[in-house]
Amino acid sequence: MDATERLVRIRQLLAGLPGPYGNGQLWTLIRSIDTSDPFLAFAFLTGAAVVDAGGPTGAPPQAPQDAAQLSARMSEASQDIAYALLIGMTSRTLAYGARDRYSQERAGDVFRALVKLLGHGTRWWTNTNLVSWEPATRHVMDAFVIGKGGGVMVAVLATDED
Repeated sequence: MDATERLVRIRQLLAGLPGPYGNGQLWTLIRSIDTSDPFLAFAFLTGAAVVDAGGPTGAPPQAPQDAAQLSARMSEASQDIAYALLIGMTSRTLAYGARDRYSQERAGDVFRALVKLLGHGTRWWTNTNLVSWEPATRHVMDAFVIGKGGGVMVAVLATDED
């Protein structure tokens, strides 16, 4: 399967994911990429309007201000960890653990298919373990998982407020 076919299938698979999430939002980015290209996710965050220049009292911004700052807040993760995070952040809200987009079983099915479509050798990054995180947005809580493989980049971002 080539990257174009993979891209179409992944878009179909994740079509119902974005939207309201707890007291926040859930976003996805699915795009064709050169997998040798360095970290590309900062433009996604700015496009989702989840970064800012700081608090009203002149406090330093919580969100990263450029791609290098975002990259420093992300850690490479194993496929198993990324898979578990994706299930956790789509089946329960971040702030209160309420049920959300998918049941755990449905999330497992969706993200198992995603892992298979991205293929062997996919690299994963995240800012969270769903207990603590390095802020990727201006929101109180966020979970960000990125996978790059098979010529495709998939980013899933969840934000929540308590």
